[in-house]
Amino acid sequence: EKARATTIVEYKPNSKFPLHEHIGGEEFLVLKGTFKDQYGEFPKGYYVRNPIGSKHEPWVDDDGCTIMVKLLQMADTDEGVDPLHINYEGSKDKEKTDWGHVLEMYHNKVTGERVSMWWVDPGTEFPTNEYCSDGEELFIVDGSLFADGHEYVEWGWIRFPPGKEVITQRKGLKSGPAGAQVYRKTGHLTDSAMSMEKIQISIETEEVLDKNSNGRLESATEDDNSKKTQS
Repeated sequence: EKARATTIVEYKPNSKFPLHEHIGGEEFLVLKGTFKDQYGEFPKGYYVRNPIGSKHEPWVDDDGCTIMVKLLQMADTDEGVDPLHINYEGSKDKEKTDWGHVLEMYHNKVTGERVSMWWVDPGTEFPTNEYCSDGEELFIVDGSLFADGHEYVEWGWIRFPPGKEVITQRKGLKSGPAGAQVYRKTGHLTDSAMSMEKIQISIETEEVLDKNSNGRLESATEDDNSKKTQS
């Protein structure tokens, strides 16, 4: 875990990974196969959030596994190290709306970060709300979204920076003929939220920097295990 990154990672069948610590946290969606660690088995349709300081020793079996993962992007707000596992496909907590359904999966009251899963009906405008101006990331799990004449299909990714002027551009977003299932993340791109991230990246050197207990930035040190794996 040496990069602040949002990536799709494919694990080969029967892969195993050593015990490692998440120095800046990680969160991921299981897109294919089954992800396993000492906390359980998480097949396609799960959202997993491993906080800063959490540890695990993952593996995959014959079916392999593909995930969309965000690394080193968590704020240090003393949330503890217990992981969060949500079966968004099988959840009974989905809220019905005029445009489809939504499931709220995570909210950080300190930073304003919110993570949710949206199911938008076919040919429907992807609605805006008060959180859009704080920046927004959208990952298309299934179906498609149209923006400015371009179609973003399955596993496509759209990022809107913070700013009220973005809302005008954002209003043109619409689901495709098969609808859209979308992972949505807001509130984490404001200057305030990003300044609270434990891991910072040097603009000059691109070096990974870690906030120590005094709030000062120093070169991040990782054990050998964390250098060998991304999740």
